[in-house]
Amino acid sequence: MTKLSIILNYVLFGLILITLVIMALFYFGGELEGAANPTPLYYENSLNWSIILIVIASVATIGFEIYNMILHPKNAIRTLTSMGLLIAVFVVSYLFSDGTPLKIVGYEGSDNVPSVLITTDTMVIGTYILFGVAVFSILYIEISRLFK
Repeated sequence: MTKLSIILNYVLFGLILITLVIMALFYFGGELEGAANPTPLYYENSLNWSIILIVIASVATIGFEIYNMILHPKNAIRTLTSMGLLIAVFVVSYLFSDGTPLKIVGYEGSDNVPSVLITTDTMVIGTYILFGVAVFSILYIEISRLFK
């Protein structure tokens, strides 16, 4: 193992350990008193940790792709094509999104507005499309191996 891979293993195990501690607090740390619904005491902490992990993964992914494009400019077309396809998936998802406010009995919050509904619809539909593409790809690869 190289020195970098050893360091990355320690970082990975550290992130996993922090995640396990936060999730244990989330599930076993009690509930907020006076809340209308059962709400874990460490709900915001777990949500913030999830956001931090998503930001770290996004920055690392984009950073390594830019680094790879600088080192191997011939492969830049493939990277830009895949990024373009991902953007196209979310543009299509946005076009299918609906911003009609929902009629929710007893809900008085501020999130039942077209901008929030369109954003959540876009992410849900985009996730469905990407999941479908992943399942189709797996099936295609496995079926094509049968005929080789």
